[in-house]
Parts: sequence; C-alpha cells; structure tokens
Amino acid sequence: MNRVKLALHQAGFSELACQFAAYIERVDKDNDLLVALTAGLLTEAVSQGHVCLNLNQSHALFQSVRNLLPDEFSKWQSRLKQSNVVGAGDDYRPLILDDNGLLYLYRYWHDEQNSAREIKQRHAVIALQDAETVKQAFDVWPSIIDGIDWQKVAVLMALTRQFCVISGGPGTGKTTIVLRLLQSLFQQNSHYRIALAAPTGKAAARLQYVITDKEHDTIQVKTLHRLLGISPNNEQGRYNAERPLPFDVIIVDEASMIDISLMAKLLQALAPTTRLVLLGDSQQLASVESGAVLANLCQTAMTFNADFVQLANDVLDVDLSEYQSRDNSALNSVVKLQHSYRFDENSLVGQLAYAIQAGKADEVIQLLADAGPTAWQQEDDLKQLISGYQAYFDAVMSRADALSCIQAFEIYRVLCAVKQGAQSVEAVNRTIERYIAKMGWRSHHDFYHGRPIMITQNDYRQQLFNGDTGLILKNETGQLQACFLVDDELRWVDLIRLPAHETAFATTIHKSQGSEYDHVCVLLPQEDTAILNRELLYTAITRAKKDVFVLANEGIVRKTVITQHERESGLAGLLNN
Repeated sequence: MNRVKLALHQAGFSELACQFAAYIERVDKDNDLLVALTAGLLTEAVSQGHVCLNLNQSHALFQSVRNLLPDEFSKWQSRLKQSNVVGAGDDYRPLILDDNGLLYLYRYWHDEQNSAREIKQRHAVIALQDAETVKQAFDVWPSIIDGIDWQKVAVLMALTRQFCVISGGPGTGKTTIVLRLLQSLFQQNSHYRIALAAPTGKAAARLQYVITDKEHDTIQVKTLHRLLGISPNNEQGRYNAERPLPFDVIIVDEASMIDISLMAKLLQALAPTTRLVLLGDSQQLASVESGAVLANLCQTAMTFNADFVQLANDVLDVDLSEYQSRDNSALNSVVKLQHSYRFDENSLVGQLAYAIQAGKADEVIQLLADAGPTAWQQEDDLKQLISGYQAYFDAVMSRADALSCIQAFEIYRVLCAVKQGAQSVEAVNRTIERYIAKMGWRSHHDFYHGRPIMITQNDYRQQLFNGDTGLILKNETGQLQACFLVDDELRWVDLIRLPAHETAFATTIHKSQGSEYDHVCVLLPQEDTAILNRELLYTAITRAKKDVFVLANEGIVRKTVITQHERESGLAGLLNN
C-alpha cells in the first residue's frame, strides 16, 4: 500500500477516496504527497454532498490528517498550483483550484460554471401580453391573509421572468401556485408548450394527479431524467444546447432535490427563449448527490427591482417597496413564501418548524416539553412508536377491504435518521415485525398479508416509482398481491412483477421528502452522528399535518438543531458577481 493510501486508510477515509488519491499521486509529476492527500479529502467531501473543498475553512475532514497539512493556506495553495494535475479557469485538469481557495473535481467545476452562466443569462423580463386579463384574474383570486399575498407575487414573478425561483415550506401553497400559473399562462397564450417535471417519479406522479384533477390533463408530468432523455446508456441525455427541449415553459417541482450536475444538464437543454420556474423548499434536505442548488439560489435576502415593485402595485395592488433593491440590474427572481395555510400560530408542528429553521435549540426543547409525553420521549418508547399503527393493525386483522387498509397505514409513519444500527429503519422494522408475529401474522415469510413495502427503484412499465408505498394483501381470490393507491385508484401488482422494494413500517427521513402524514414519529439515534442537522429534523417534523412525536434524548435534539449542514459550493458567489 503506497503512503497516501495508508495515511487515508488510517484516518478512516473511504476506499474510493484512497484509490483516487493514489491515482493522483501516480500522475502528479512531482509525486507530492500533499496534492494526493488533498485529492482524497476532496473525494470524501464530494461523497458527503459538497460540490468542492474549501481549503480556507476548518473542515471536519482535516482533523484526522491535520499533521500532514500545511499550517498556512498560502503554502497549501502554492503547492497545489505547482502540480500538473491542478488547473485553474478553463484548464482541463483532474482538479481545479479557484482564487477563493475552492478545490473542485473538474466535472463539478464545469457543471457549476455552466449553471451560473446559464442562470445569469436568463434575466429577461417578459411583458404581459394581456395585462388587464391578468389583473382581473388576480382580482377574483380570493385572499384569506392580511398583508402581502406571496402566492400572487410568486405567480406574477413567474409570468414576467424567464427564470424564477419560488421557495416555501409545507402548506405555503406551492401546488396552488402551479395551478394558477398554468391557468394564467394559457390565458396569455393558449398555444404555449408547457412541461412539468420533478426530480423523482413519486413527486412527478403526485403533481400529475393534482393537475389532472384540475383539467390540465393535456400535460404529462415527467421526471427530469425522462424529460432530458437520461438513461443508463445515455448519462448526458438526448437534449442539450444543440438539441434543446421543445417547450416554451418548464416548471419543476421539489427543486431542492436537484443536484448540481442535473441542474447543469437541465439549464443547458433549454432553448434560448424557454422560461424556467423552480419550486421547492430551500430549508429541506438537499439532493442526495452533490450540491444544494435551491438553497444557493435562495441564500440572499428577497429583493425586487423598481420595475417589478411598480408592476406588483399596478396588477396586484400590493406594496413591495420595503423589498425594493438598490441594484435595478440584479437577478431579482426569487420569491419566498411567508404564510403557511396548514399550520396556525398555535400548531406544535408549525412552531417547531420555525424554531428549528432559526436554530433555536432552547425553544425547540421548551415546545416539546410543554407539549408533554405525547410529543416527546427521551428514552426508547417502543409502545408509543408502535401504537401509531393501531388503526392499520386493526384494519388488516379484521380483513378490511384494501382501500381501508392502505388509508389506515398512510395516516402514520415512523421516520428515522439512519437506515442501519440502533434507532434505525431496520431496527424499527424488525421490532414491529416481531410484534405482529405475536399477533399471528406470518411475518417470517418474505410476503405476508399486511406487509407494507416501499419501492426502491423506478419501474416505468409498472408505473411504480422510487418511494411509492403499498401493502401486500390478499386479493378477492385469496392470493397475495401488492396493492398501491395511485390517483385515488387501487392498482394490484403480481408479486413476481414487483420492482426492488423493502419493508416500510419505518423509512428514512430522506425518503420521506415530498410525503405527508397526519401523525409522524421522528426517531433519532442516541449517539451523535454526522448526518444529524437542522435540515434533517425540519424535513422530518414538517411531514406531519397534525401532530408529531419525537423519540430522542435532549442532547441529541439540541445538537441536531444547532448543526446546520451547509454544503460547500461556489454557485451563490458566482451568481452574485
């Protein structure tokens, strides 16, 4: 084992980081251990979701190899710049180092640069073709809140900008905005070619159901991968700058799940005049892959230029003067929704969400404590964890019809921070399967009546998508099949045709994004782990529509709330330059 691989192995780095570092050591003409070691650090950072490695920051990754790193950034930077494997600007090298001390793998540097350039080029203002019709539509749109109706501001922004970002938490009306925007666009031009998309099949299917229900059934919602023609055999996709997507407007939901590489592909596949509208919750967990594009786009305060402030006053009769920016040439394309139509000021879920967003650990603890034992337990409380499924247990045991069983199951969910180990998805699934075995369910078989499953791989032929949940149930003839509730209709699937799936009494918080349940139990590990942060807890808490139960000790809750997972990226800086 060469020296850099040995050093990284001893520090606990992944095999991928060790192998890439060893490769860089071989191709570096000076055979500089520091360059190879830095390549390993960068690989590990990327695996954690960072787009780059900030050499100026005190990164946790540095601690395990601190004795091998220079004391000063200038020395580190100088040695990297001397290497033939490190480039700058448009150099085609494995590693790219910019003037701010951000080190990239070439692929991610290229994706970030392209994304920033495409976004900055899409700052065109689009005049309303029939302003009076738009004004009349807004006038008859009822508003139930005092002050600024940010839903209306968001729709007006999307109608008049080539690039628009709309961010808001659960219940702030993003789905309403999509429907109103579609209606307004078609009023402006009935021949608009409009595409709707989402990062995952589950999110796309949910959006399809919403718009079909509102008579927009001529639009087929697709995953971004399907929209772009990305497949295992064509990772770059069918569409690009030379062959752009054939749409006038593209609206993308759940944009917080889009990583930097997918965003770069989408932006480069847009025709020069195509409009792009991104909707999502910038406070939620970022994409599984590298980057946090939506969070980067929403990083600065919400401001609007003088022209839009005047337009909002004329069309909406809304005064946005306090949000007017001094720079009339700024992007001014982000609207942050402020009002939750789901949670009132007395809602525990709503109060917890705001406190977690603000990083107020004391307030979170006090809210949980005041709510009592039905909202928070510091020790393992398996009885409480299991009891949420009682209605589902009763439905299955009484041989209720399939719809009743599925509806009972979807009322409640256990959400875990980790997939394996103590207080994990696997631990909860084992615990509940032991419990139902005592009730006479045949849970020792792979398939049994009542087993909940989650699809883990998209299957377009079966129209089942990663994250879809259903139950294994006996059909009318007594045979076991998988049953899913899709668009308010039951779909039965033979067990042999099921795509990859897993038992789903519990699921990870990551997998729960985009889902809603009346009641949620959030289970955090008893020991601190790097995955715990406020974005994770916020996402888990806001899956609940009515009430939430947190199973975690006070120290872990505090640590989770004060820890903000900021992914290293240069995108926000590029957009503001």
